Amino acid sequence: MKNLKKITALTLCMVLVFTLFACGKKETTSGEAEPVKWDFCVINSLTHPSSVLCQQFADEVYEKTDGMVQITVRAPGELSYSANDYLTAVGDGSIQVSDVGSNCYGVLDVGAMSVLPYLADNIEDMDKVMNIIQPYLDKELEKFGAKYLFYYTWPAQSIWTGDTPLNSLEDIKGLKIRTSNNELSELVKLWGGTPVSLTGSEVPAGLQTGVVDGVITSAYGLGGAGWDDSLNYGLITDCQIIPDYICVNAEEFESLPQETQDIIMELAAKYQKLMNESMFADEQTWREQLAEEGITINTASDEETAEMKESIQEYWKEWAEKRGGECTKVLDEIIEALGL
Repeated sequence: MKNLKKITALTLCMVLVFTLFACGKKETTSGEAEPVKWDFCVINSLTHPSSVLCQQFADEVYEKTDGMVQITVRAPGELSYSANDYLTAVGDGSIQVSDVGSNCYGVLDVGAMSVLPYLADNIEDMDKVMNIIQPYLDKELEKFGAKYLFYYTWPAQSIWTGDTPLNSLEDIKGLKIRTSNNELSELVKLWGGTPVSLTGSEVPAGLQTGVVDGVITSAYGLGGAGWDDSLNYGLITDCQIIPDYICVNAEEFESLPQETQDIIMELAAKYQKLMNESMFADEQTWREQLAEEGITINTASDEETAEMKESIQEYWKEWAEKRGGECTKVLDEIIEALGL
């Protein structure tokens, strides 16, 4: 009788273990694992170059995982989330992948350091910055339930005006310049100008009515927004590079087999390189096109740029101290790595 009880208990345990194991796997009625289906919310239209490359990333993930990870790229507004909600939505699993963009910088510390003016003015330096930042960024995103996949950056920012010729940074003194973030506003003050906050839709009227004398953006951003109709001069400063972070829900990602995780991370590295190369190639094309349209474009001298990189470091340190945490330590690492 005792042996029978032992056998019965053992059988029940085995049934329970098998049941729990089976419940932990998504399978079809034929016993095959079901494909994982993810939504990927982007911040630009589906025809925008960045979104096209995100779609290619999704397609290659599908191919390399033999169809086991199916990613649907969603246009802004297609799902009921604004770009400001993307990080939270990825973290709680409402969406699985997203370009959280620069909208997340207000809730990040070290992760927001990448936008400091003149910190990096090319992809090679930004890669160095991101290599230092990433371990800290991983921890910051972890608090939201998100995991970092890769970054892509918008082309370097320059300054553009309507009526004021730009031959050097000295020409910015006294001008009202539209800026898109606090860090650029501080830079404009350092140049001797006055920063003005306008939404993108307000810029054309602002230029025409004199609310602003110019804007800071890339040639890529300028042409894409159609603001070039109101501008006649440009000064290439490459004063800020703004990375966007592509994130995935951490729990969803970690539930995948290790082999599948490895495939996705390999493709993330591939598309980080492809997207950054594409963005900077497009920037050069736009600069040439704007010059052909009649915009007079000059470039800030190496001496001016070197002076700005030195003088703005005081602002970097103040920024890091205000953010707190490990920002000052990380900033010191970046300055050393870049030889500034």
